[in-house]
Amino acid sequence: MTPRERSTRAEESLPARLVFWLIAVAFAAVLPHFYTLPLWISAVVLATFLFVFLRARAGYQPLSARIKIPLVFAGLLGILWQYRAPLSQEFCVAILTLFMSLKLTELRARRDLMALIALGYFLLLTHYFQDHGLFTSFWMFGSALLVTASLLVLHDSPGRPVQATLKTAARLLLQALPLMLVFYLFFPRVEGPLWRIPASEASRTGLSGKMSPGQIARLAQSGEIAFRARFAGAPPPRAQLYWRGPVLTRYDGQNWEAEDFPPRPPRVEAMEPTVSYTLTLEAHRQHWLLPLDMPIAYEGVEAFMTRNGLLRSVRPVSSRLQLRMRSAPRYRMDIGRLPRLLEAANLQLPAGYNPKTLALARQWRETSSDGRELAARALAYFRDEPFYYTLEPPLLGVNVIDDFLFNTRRGFCEHYAAAFVTLMRAAGVPARVVTGYLGGEINPVDHFLVVRQSAAHAWAEIWTSETGWRRMDPTAVIPLDRVSPEALAAQSENTPERAADGLSSPGWLTRGRYYWEAANNLWNQWALGYTPERQRALMARLGMKNSDWKALVRVLVFAAFLTLTALAAFILRRRSKARDAVWHIWQTACRRLARKGVDTPAWETPLALAARLMREKPPRVARKDLLAAERLARLVTEARYMPDPPPLAQIRAALKQIGTD
Repeated sequence: MTPRERSTRAEESLPARLVFWLIAVAFAAVLPHFYTLPLWISAVVLATFLFVFLRARAGYQPLSARIKIPLVFAGLLGILWQYRAPLSQEFCVAILTLFMSLKLTELRARRDLMALIALGYFLLLTHYFQDHGLFTSFWMFGSALLVTASLLVLHDSPGRPVQATLKTAARLLLQALPLMLVFYLFFPRVEGPLWRIPASEASRTGLSGKMSPGQIARLAQSGEIAFRARFAGAPPPRAQLYWRGPVLTRYDGQNWEAEDFPPRPPRVEAMEPTVSYTLTLEAHRQHWLLPLDMPIAYEGVEAFMTRNGLLRSVRPVSSRLQLRMRSAPRYRMDIGRLPRLLEAANLQLPAGYNPKTLALARQWRETSSDGRELAARALAYFRDEPFYYTLEPPLLGVNVIDDFLFNTRRGFCEHYAAAFVTLMRAAGVPARVVTGYLGGEINPVDHFLVVRQSAAHAWAEIWTSETGWRRMDPTAVIPLDRVSPEALAAQSENTPERAADGLSSPGWLTRGRYYWEAANNLWNQWALGYTPERQRALMARLGMKNSDWKALVRVLVFAAFLTLTALAAFILRRRSKARDAVWHIWQTACRRLARKGVDTPAWETPLALAARLMREKPPRVARKDLLAAERLARLVTEARYMPDPPPLAQIRAALKQIGTD
């Protein structure tokens, strides 16, 4: 369709109905971004929508440049002040969102309307910066339907019924689905997202490479999914479901930080049969891969194991990642001799901090120098003394460990892990903090183990020459009567055995969550999990051993040509059949009129014949037949020449109103 050759002048008011369509387009395109945008930007955008809506009801007129230009510069300066990181994803999305709303205030010519609709299409793509889930896909399809419908309204008539416009837009999108499927299957896949706009530090989620008091406790109050796992057999019990993340060795008296160790794997010996599983890791924009402790083999990503047992990806995990892994839940690591550099790093303590803790550790050291005995004494100290496990620990002073061990005695996992490692190092035992996740919840619908941010955990590892690195979890020795209800609930939710009867439980919200998360996971596994490896496997099944990007482009062009040809043939054949049926109905009407003495030459168009009948009023043709013939002529013409023809049943009904002799 070609646009009408006219422009909307400033002195003419745009039809209110058309402005309402454009407001709906802008609102659908920006609404999901309100979740991540600063509150003031969302408020400005909504206020602009309301202003344009009220202005359209009174007769739309664009804003003058004296008002518009200061608004644009004020918005740009506000966004620069808010993000201080030009060209980041968040900055670009904020600019597009704000300027799209302001574009509604300067609609003068048809090109402005087209620019707004094109911007709506583009802004829809930016939703994938934040989320790739099923809900986002549904929203994008509905929004694309609305944007396409507004494009039809712009090229047709704003007075056209909304249902007819949406129906035509839906038909256009459905006709595009085969071509979309061809591009999905054969377009050359790349590792990571197509865009290269950097994300800000604030957009990183999950664990970080640092740990301070209260940090993991705050993370543990989030229900967001960190990753999913599906085991080849039964999953290990919760006591073995330690998902290994950053290993923290450097301590400055307040914070624990990870150090960069050489990309050389430690010496690991499995003590029992390993377990195989598939890990679907959500994007967290960090390098660690969070395998089940301890990973033995992995595939599906370019990664390496560091000397301290961290499985690290070469590139940040900026999109959902699927890995095939094998781990040993029980293992021995670095038995024998520890390298001096590694030993020094795991004995380091800052000077001038926590004197009471150091004195207690030296006192223990005087009675025994065996690392296992010292660790057992520290665990007994946490168990026997009145320590409490809580998600809301009190604030601590400068000497964090002293304040926790001798004053508050209330903390979350990071408090206990940090205190335990400090005690061990002060007693001469190499020790380190390991952060990650503990446990997980089986979804009874798809049988995937779901690990949420609420399962974030910190534990300790100590090293002795006899046992190597050995996991120690001081929070496990706290009696249940000293665990707060919130922490106890978080532990019970992240247990594989908990959801065994989840679908039979009375909570409909829980059952609904299971089904929705299973549907999202299915979408992630099959739609979003179409990786370059799976594309190469598909090409191999089609007989293409060499599936580089050049071969894929050739296949893509050929498949797109066949798809477009088949689609065009289908549309033309369907339209031809519909026109033949309509013309057959008109010929039937002509034969009925001929039996009433009306001359119906083949060269005369339906509208011309109807107009002649209304002028001549043949005596043998009743007035109701004249009106029925005029209505049928109009419907036949619309069916043959209009882009949205009337239903065939409506035309047949009009034919029945023309009487027969």
